[in-house]
Amino acid sequence: AAEHTALLDSPQREVRLRAARSLARFGSEAAPELRKTLSHADPAMRYIAAEALGDIGGDSLQQSIDQLSEIQQYDNMHSVRLAASYALCRAGKLDRPLQFMIKTLDYPERGMACASAFLIGQIGPPAIEATAALEKTLDANRPGTKGGDYHLGGEAINALRKLKASPPR
Repeated sequence: AAEHTALLDSPQREVRLRAARSLARFGSEAAPELRKTLSHADPAMRYIAAEALGDIGGDSLQQSIDQLSEIQQYDNMHSVRLAASYALCRAGKLDRPLQFMIKTLDYPERGMACASAFLIGQIGPPAIEATAALEKTLDANRPGTKGGDYHLGGEAINALRKLKASPPR
């Protein structure tokens, strides 16, 4: 973990991002450094840190709630707000963060909408409220049909399966 921590401020972005992703695998041991990374100038680093804290959960996540709440509301990058929303939902703070994630399913950039569907799926059954929005996303982007985006449709199918809300049609 110490080796990866030392690389978090590398001038090379690829090295920084790889270090942050690798550090996240150390779980709660890495949480203090991930919390510091939530303030990094690079939005991708903030995204990775927020998502990782959501994945780690437990006390590591609970100690980050205030910082994640601020990021979820005020960060200037939509993607970072999405990752903070995911982490907050994993901490049981579903109201505003889940609504933000649901709205992001309609985001004009495919990558952002796909990330939202994926992260909603990662939350699992507590995000059951997202079922109707995921079904709408699937209907508009059903794999194998014209006019939709099969990547987004696929992510919606996977999220619905993880929510165990309803079998995809």
